[in-house]
Amino acid sequence: MKRPPMLMHMRVEGHGRAFGLWLPLFLMLPLALVALILLCPLILVTTAILWPSGWGRRAWLTLRASVDMFCAMRGLSIDVHSGRQSMSVSVV
Repeated sequence: MKRPPMLMHMRVEGHGRAFGLWLPLFLMLPLALVALILLCPLILVTTAILWPSGWGRRAWLTLRASVDMFCAMRGLSIDVHSGRQSMSVSVV
């Protein structure tokens, strides 16, 4: 599995002003782990109830796909330009 992204850099420019903001994503990982631990019993019960109908496996795979998608965000760069304003987001 790939490593999750560590930082996100946002840059906003417009009307003669510009500022950049660095967001440390690695600080959100402990919060996500606590939320996962708290929701784990609910996830397991829901999966066990839905397993006979076939939806339990899809729910389990959806969780795995969301983690894989988050880890694949490294290197993502988004640039939006509108007239004199522009915004740039890059995930490191």
